[in-house]
Amino acid sequence: MQRARYNLDRLQLYEQLFTQIIANNYCEAVAANLLVDIRWGEVSRAFANCVIRRSATGPIRPLADDFAHLIARAADLAFGTRAHAQIPSWFLQHNETFLASCLDKLFQKFDRKPTAPMQMHRAFAALLDVADGLKAFLGLHCIARSTGAHALMCSAAHSRYDFLSLPARVSSASSLCFAEMLAERILEDGATGAESAFAFFAGSERWQTFARARVDCFSEEEAFARLQRKVEARVVPKKQEPGLFFLASAFLDADATAASSDSSPERPSSPSHKPPPLRSPIRKRSAPFVRLVRRLVSEA
Repeated sequence: MQRARYNLDRLQLYEQLFTQIIANNYCEAVAANLLVDIRWGEVSRAFANCVIRRSATGPIRPLADDFAHLIARAADLAFGTRAHAQIPSWFLQHNETFLASCLDKLFQKFDRKPTAPMQMHRAFAALLDVADGLKAFLGLHCIARSTGAHALMCSAAHSRYDFLSLPARVSSASSLCFAEMLAERILEDGATGAESAFAFFAGSERWQTFARARVDCFSEEEAFARLQRKVEARVVPKKQEPGLFFLASAFLDADATAASSDSSPERPSSPSHKPPPLRSPIRKRSAPFVRLVRRLVSEA
């Protein structure tokens, strides 16, 4: 696979930005302007580089509040509002692309160079923090009420490139470290409703493929194995589908009702104060088809 060729000026600019944000020594106006459009590959590469360098020396401070404030300020600067419904979709999609690309690039970096589990843990924790900060400005507005883990999962699931299912990454140390962290966050949240991180993890084809490929690498007591057992034990009631006999009977009942209320296809010759009865579409069907349905119902 050919490696991406980066714009080095843009890469250097965003490395400087993220280094300053991580150090809590940044200009708010400059940072907000630079976060308006973060679709470029250099942006996610810069974030991955900064996080990896900083995680090698110690814990990274919480970033969620800073990114939440800066991305809201970026929306105000660009569109004059931070209301989700009034923000262009490209802005929301670029934020998702950034998160997914950051996760992929952290995997790439750690897979190429063996890294201590603690350093990987710090880097992934920083990315989950950033996802928590950006969650109000992603495609699905309901994620704003959820968690950073949910936001990051959605971004990866919506990515055009399914980097989660790469065969070489199935048993890599980085993917196993992230899987355990993700499971801990989902279980800690505890919510299981339709809009929860757990429901998304359980219902996402990509994330369930990711889970099934790795669950055997974990002991029964570890969070990821416990989460997947919870997913597999989840009972989803299926909507009862009406049978053919029921549909045919309903069809004939509706046809009979229409026939009694609309006995003539002709319009009244004189105006009437009462509105004309609604014509059922069943009355427009061919007589042979109706006879066929009647015969099928009678034989059933």
